[in-house]
Amino acid sequence: MQTASKFFSADPRSVTARDEARFFGGLRTGNFTFKRTGEGRLRVMDRALIEWLDRATARIDTVLDLGISSGVTTAELAEAIAQSGRSVRMTGTDRGLAARIVDLPMGCRALVEPTGHVLQYEILGRAMRPWTRRLDYLTGMAVAQKVVNRTLGPLARALGASPHTGDPVALVSRRLAQSDAMRLIEDDVTIRNPALTGGFDLIRAANILNRHYFEPAELQRAVDNVRSYLRGPGAWLLVLRTHGDAEHRGTLFRMADDGALDVVERWGGGSEIEEMFLRMPVLQSG
Repeated sequence: MQTASKFFSADPRSVTARDEARFFGGLRTGNFTFKRTGEGRLRVMDRALIEWLDRATARIDTVLDLGISSGVTTAELAEAIAQSGRSVRMTGTDRGLAARIVDLPMGCRALVEPTGHVLQYEILGRAMRPWTRRLDYLTGMAVAQKVVNRTLGPLARALGASPHTGDPVALVSRRLAQSDAMRLIEDDVTIRNPALTGGFDLIRAANILNRHYFEPAELQRAVDNVRSYLRGPGAWLLVLRTHGDAEHRGTLFRMADDGALDVVERWGGGSEIEEMFLRMPVLQSG
């Protein structure tokens, strides 16, 4: 795995999607999820979405991609939309987009989240995972990881949690980080974000809204929030989950004049939470 200092200092034009997938695939976040997003994983769904937009001669000005992880598939969606002849302003959200590269003793470094969670160590110019795989116990790497976590971990966590030390980086595809057409926002989908309300002609929620990630009450809040981010009648919503490498189960909705969401298309039997979006939202006073 490439070190964070080399990855983030490289010319973005020289970083391939495969490079990004390999780098982010080795980062385990503080909430025990991985930043991995496979190259081309959603291209089939991108094409299917564009076909529907073309069929409806839909004008799309603003797009929201939720839970973008490393942003590899977000960059691919942006490319597909551009190739369809549409010029859009895109927003990508995720719970953790920021990190810092901090200097440690003996020329070592660490990539650390603002919470102080260490994502990667750089030891003698080589990347080291803070977390342990089963194979690491066989190779002896687990012992080295334990030593590094004990000796360098406390300082790395303290420095990473400080906004005044190290170099800030965005934990997304270099193509997104350098794009003027992309707005990146750290966001928790279970908490209503007024800055997003009513702002989008198209929303994609890929591999984020499912019963495995959220408790029922949290999932309902997330569903209500996502629905509120649609601009209004005519807006589109794609909710999908990918099983394995290529099995997509999703539903494409479009908002009707009365605010209800109509099902436009289903893939693989449809989204597992389709019925939650078909319910009319409860209007809250104040």
